[in-house]
Amino acid sequence: MAIEPTSTAQTDGRIDFDQAVQTALEDANDPTSHVERDAETFHPSQICMCERRAYCSKLGLDDQSDILGVFQTGTLIHEFLEERFTEQFPDAEVEREIEYETEDVRFVGRADCYDPATNAVYDWKTRSSWYNFDPPVDRHLDQIHVYMAALGADYGQVVYLNKGSMEVRTWPEDGLFEFDPERFEAIVEKATRIRDAIDAEGIAESAEEIPFEKCDCYFCSQETLDFD
Repeated sequence: MAIEPTSTAQTDGRIDFDQAVQTALEDANDPTSHVERDAETFHPSQICMCERRAYCSKLGLDDQSDILGVFQTGTLIHEFLEERFTEQFPDAEVEREIEYETEDVRFVGRADCYDPATNAVYDWKTRSSWYNFDPPVDRHLDQIHVYMAALGADYGQVVYLNKGSMEVRTWPEDGLFEFDPERFEAIVEKATRIRDAIDAEGIAESAEEIPFEKCDCYFCSQETLDFD
């Protein structure tokens, strides 16, 4: 026979799993990860976004409390792949650190997988489903191009994984794509504009001080900021 919960059990006696999970996610999250408060340093995952989102992400101005679970799931899958791929492909370089400087800006981060044998970079992306799956996605190509430039790689491939089934789809579907110098040049120009805005105006202390307007991208429409 089921025991009817009492009001005391509901408020004092049982575990609040909703709060417990959120607390665990907050404890696992490093709020300073990927935050660069200088003007010239960028992570590939930031500069692939629009100027406003790249600016806010770089400087740690985003409120990410509602999407910590998304980050944690992606991190766990990446860690699983890193462990298994290192065993299967000992000559490949998994989680390869990169640091690359141009005349005006600097890129730092980790490439998911670099294969010296083919001089190719592979970047893993997790998805909740295949709904609206229509690669290539510009921001994914921009991100992998930074890794490719840093490693001097001629080729790349974006590897998509379904978080529910671990089914894999790639772009290109069969083979690799070639590095595009003009795409990377445009990425550097974007980073330089953001650097110049920070040098000229400092770091925004309110939404009104952000030097870039919202665009029509999905991420701008979902913007939540934290200036505490």
